[in-house]
Amino acid sequence: MSWLSIAWLAVGAHLALIVDAQASGWVPGQVNATMCQWQAPRVAAIKDTVYMDGGYLWWFPGMSDGSYGLPTQDGNPLGIIYTLNFSKPFNVSNNVSSIFGTTSLTGGSTAANSFAPNYLDGAMLANDNEFFLYGGLTTKSAANSDPPANEVIVNRFSPYGSDKPGFKPGFDRKTLPDGMTRYVTFGGAASSPSENKAWYFGGMRSPSGGPIYVPTLNNSVNPVNVSNTLVTLDMTTQYDESWSNSTIPNTVRGRASPELVWVPVGAQGILVALGGVTYPDYDNGKMSSQNEAQSKADSPSFMSDIDIYDIANDKWYKQSTIAGPGLLARGCAVVAAAQDYSSYNIYYYGGFNGLNEDSDFNDDVWVLSLPSFMWMKIASGKTDHARAAHKCVTPYPDQMMVIGGYPSLKGGNTIPCLQNNQIIQLFNLTEGKWMNSYDPASYHDYGVPEMIHLMIGGDFKGSATMSVPTPSGWSDDGLKNVFETKYPTSKLTHYYPYTPDHYVNGTRPGVSGDGNGLPSWVAPVLGVVLGLVFITAVVVLVMLYRRRKLLRKGGMSTRETDENGNRIMSWIRGQDSNGKAPTVTTSDDNPDMDYENHRGAMPPQAQQQAAYTQAARAGQPRPEMAMVHHEMPDTPLFEMMDTSPALELENTGLTPVEVINKHTHFGRAPHSATTPTNPSSLSHYTVSQDHGSISSNSAHRGVGSVSSGRPDSPALGGGGGAAAAAAAGATAAAASSPGHAGTPSQPSSPRALPGRITSQVSNLSRGDAAHLRNTSDASVSSIGVGSTAGDNHQVTRSNAPSPDPVLSPLGENTMEVGGMPSPSPPLAVSPPSTDEQHVSDYMSVKPTSQQTYTGRNLTPSAPTLAGTVAGGASPGPQQSPSPPPPAAASPSRRSYFHESTDDLGEKASNGRR
Repeated sequence: MSWLSIAWLAVGAHLALIVDAQASGWVPGQVNATMCQWQAPRVAAIKDTVYMDGGYLWWFPGMSDGSYGLPTQDGNPLGIIYTLNFSKPFNVSNNVSSIFGTTSLTGGSTAANSFAPNYLDGAMLANDNEFFLYGGLTTKSAANSDPPANEVIVNRFSPYGSDKPGFKPGFDRKTLPDGMTRYVTFGGAASSPSENKAWYFGGMRSPSGGPIYVPTLNNSVNPVNVSNTLVTLDMTTQYDESWSNSTIPNTVRGRASPELVWVPVGAQGILVALGGVTYPDYDNGKMSSQNEAQSKADSPSFMSDIDIYDIANDKWYKQSTIAGPGLLARGCAVVAAAQDYSSYNIYYYGGFNGLNEDSDFNDDVWVLSLPSFMWMKIASGKTDHARAAHKCVTPYPDQMMVIGGYPSLKGGNTIPCLQNNQIIQLFNLTEGKWMNSYDPASYHDYGVPEMIHLMIGGDFKGSATMSVPTPSGWSDDGLKNVFETKYPTSKLTHYYPYTPDHYVNGTRPGVSGDGNGLPSWVAPVLGVVLGLVFITAVVVLVMLYRRRKLLRKGGMSTRETDENGNRIMSWIRGQDSNGKAPTVTTSDDNPDMDYENHRGAMPPQAQQQAAYTQAARAGQPRPEMAMVHHEMPDTPLFEMMDTSPALELENTGLTPVEVINKHTHFGRAPHSATTPTNPSSLSHYTVSQDHGSISSNSAHRGVGSVSSGRPDSPALGGGGGAAAAAAAGATAAAASSPGHAGTPSQPSSPRALPGRITSQVSNLSRGDAAHLRNTSDASVSSIGVGSTAGDNHQVTRSNAPSPDPVLSPLGENTMEVGGMPSPSPPLAVSPPSTDEQHVSDYMSVKPTSQQTYTGRNLTPSAPTLAGTVAGGASPGPQQSPSPPPPAAASPSRRSYFHESTDDLGEKASNGRR
């Protein structure tokens, strides 16, 4: 050992004691500090940040007078871990410590001491969410006790795996399983975030396997014995991470300071061990190799016969290479895969032979290409630029970041600093050149350097043609099978590119001093989520606004849930919007209403009716009424009750039958002759003399039995029974009368359509029209079709279909009192209601009291109630002083719709349907 090395150790120990006495680590008069060298830190890149812990960090103090003092090693009394986010641009010549973030193992409030003393060497084993601090050397101190032998420190950043609602980030302690210890150092470490695993290979231990410290002259606590173990940390289950320790086979030599690299080959990847030394000079206080000759014999093979571990099969292999770099230790290595994964290139930089620290260090960059297993030197350096005991990471696929290290001790009598105090260096893996600065906005995919693809075949992107070790071939077919097994690259995750961040006074805005700021993906993800929320809100507001406009314009309506209300609304929709209001009754005392103001010019037929009414009241001969023929409109027509002659009305809307069919749940489709909704098969019902049906297909009202059939109905056909015979007789009589127009089997109008109610008055002869209008000289009987001839009869309507329409002998709006026809008051149709007592059909009038009429005297069987007409007018003059007929139900009396057994399809009491 040289006197220079002894002096270097003495100075370092003395400065360390001084710094330990000063918690700040600064000497009196110091105003700034620059990193000088950083020997053997523990480093890991996690997502977008690199973490750096421990090691011997020497500072170059700047004094208040502008001078610089001797390099100082503060011993890291506060347990500080430094961080560097990959979003920070910097120049390698600048003092990069100004852009470092920091976090403390103790929270920064107290000295680390025995809880987390500063470690030289060791490993930081990590995945994408946490790291463990394992192994390394501490300084022996009488003032502080050592951490337990089976305890390690873990720092968790974020949860993963199963849901962890109570997760808290920060540092914690973890106990190792039985048979394992933290007393190991100078080993090779590798991590595979895609597998949630990490490994620690080889290293050095004390002869007893017990405590180890920074080397002194006492070899019993120095790491002088080789460790033949492989430690595996499985981080698959957070909070339940498992550790295991396996002995490596005899064919694999334990060593100090190898580099261990995880390569995505095989089912779970492989570990490749490069370099190392069996008897280093830095494992003891004398600073000399205990067996330099043996080391020179053993150690070069660590670069020529590569040890490979298949993780999935837990098996070791050895593969020979040629033209390697020789004996190297304390270097760093990273792997870069071709874009098509046809080759994997391991870059090894720096280090020295591990035997002479005062010799020249290595500044070359070597590449071991797999699976050809060929070594190539891609870059040659200078001795003053070289370093050892440093770590390497890859912020981008084409860049290697070198962190820390120390230079050779050759030729000096003071603590040397790295060239230009460059604690961090950058190397372009594709171009094979050193870089002067780091810019997170400048990167590319990795390309195989020309020197390499000229040797292994292929091109810049890959396509390597040399797929077997050359020239030796595969040393084991099992290793060949491993390389032929493709790794599932979908498991690989990257977190680049990084958004460039600019800093003020070396501080990253918005990030606390622990360097654990928001990940780079938070901002874009949060922006997308907020954007979707905003768009959703806008869409909802637009839909609500449109709905409000439609409601205001009547474009939308709420569904009526009340059945009776639906029926009432359906009835209203079926009325003529241009005629009378649905609930307004008419009176015969004002037949000649003001048509000019109400509906425009008075129709000619209305004028005739007015003259007819005036003559009747004055006792004068009634003028003959001329038939006015109107063109039938396209809309369904029916004749309304009134004191005027029958008119052919336009736009009268829907009949009650059509209302039932179209607007109630009683309608059925398709209609047939036997369904209740078919107009040709209405139910059997009784017509009261004080109210006429408006659902008839014929053109008459009042007393008389009529057929419910239509000439144009497809249900018409030969009827059966007496009703059919009577209907046939009436049809023949009508056809034989003079002036009869058309046959009853034909539609009454060329515009008559199926399902519409049409008037048949226009097809009558003048004589028949005179009978209908009550203007002929002959007096007609009120016996209707389907009734029994005689005085005592009940007028009924048959539900049997009739082949032809039958006209009543009586005119419209006429009732017979004492044998004389008399005009009856017009009756209005009122909407249905739900609060009246039950009647047997839809259309019957509910009388104010139960009455029974027999014979022509129309004698009531119970006291009658005087009916009134809207406006207070009487129903009309009585033609006979003998017992007057009972007052008919008030014209303003409403009609009520009720379900009939026939309409509901139920069997009637007489057995007919």
